[in-house]
Amino acid sequence: MSRGAHAAHANRNARSARSAGNTRTRRQPQQTWNVPAPNTGDGGRAGGYGTHATFAAPRLTFLNALRAEICKALSLKSTYVLLIINALLLPVGSALMAWAMAFLMSLDPATGTTTDDPQPVAESYMWGSASAFVPTCLLVTGILGVMAVTVEYSSSTIQSSLTANPRRVMFLNAKTLVTAALAFVSSLVGLLLAWAAAYALLSPVGMTPLADGEHALPWVSILGGALLLTAMAVLGVGLGGVCRSTMGGVFALVGLLIIAPSALSMASLAGDRFAWLQSVARCLPDQAASNVLTAGVDVVVSSSSTNVSIDVGSADAIAETTVAATPETSGLFEPTWWQSGLILLAWVVVAYAIGAIVVRRSDVK
Repeated sequence: MSRGAHAAHANRNARSARSAGNTRTRRQPQQTWNVPAPNTGDGGRAGGYGTHATFAAPRLTFLNALRAEICKALSLKSTYVLLIINALLLPVGSALMAWAMAFLMSLDPATGTTTDDPQPVAESYMWGSASAFVPTCLLVTGILGVMAVTVEYSSSTIQSSLTANPRRVMFLNAKTLVTAALAFVSSLVGLLLAWAAAYALLSPVGMTPLADGEHALPWVSILGGALLLTAMAVLGVGLGGVCRSTMGGVFALVGLLIIAPSALSMASLAGDRFAWLQSVARCLPDQAASNVLTAGVDVVVSSSSTNVSIDVGSADAIAETTVAATPETSGLFEPTWWQSGLILLAWVVVAYAIGAIVVRRSDVK
């Protein structure tokens, strides 16, 4: 065979090989790994030398992202510490509030000594005691949400996390869902224990049943309190995504829950010109959460402690002093308990949306 015939034959073989390779590529849309199969000793007739085993690469799904975030969350000691603190503070605070009211109802208002026939307490106060420390635990679940994001940036594991899951919004959504689930379970367990503690301390004193407009209070105190703490965890995730620093995220959370309400409350007392700041303070997350927990019920007024006889003249004097010391509040925005819930939801949505945008567009370094 001549040299030209050899060249033409080689070109035809090369084109056939490329055509076969393209056909195989089109038939396999998923990424595959080809590895040599083990030798069976039959000369290659059943998977010996020259044969390959094909394995499909795992697909990136939201369920796989959830599993990864669960493993990361449960591998951190800070997660267990914050969840335990949250679950223990709620019953401890409830027990303190219930014990104080039970002790007060056992006192004789005339002599100040304990009596054998204490005054009964309204059941609404028991539910108020069960959720008394929810505003305090907002800071705990908020820190849980902040650290769920910032610990990855501080330990530089964010690079490997985004390499495994380059879809940053999916990554943040999976982390948020896991954090919210952990916060909800911890809060629900803590509130159920708080309810048990309040009932154990107030039932010997005696309780009057709920009034007609107070039947939503048990659901709001237990389930609503757990949802409020969960919402604050999601807000913390948003702040963590914005700050990407544990110290910065925690300081932003403290400023939002503690510093800003205190500053606005003090400024509103400076005069009638600054009374409108009270409306702004009522729209902050902590006061909004506290207003939601009341479910429109004034727990102090509905308590049977009003049955204790007092000097009417001294009560009128106290009322006049209180009115004189309080700035004019007419015309100010006073949201109802469900409006406060919507305000808190708006805080969570805005904070999380900003955090997701920052995580998606910013550099990980």
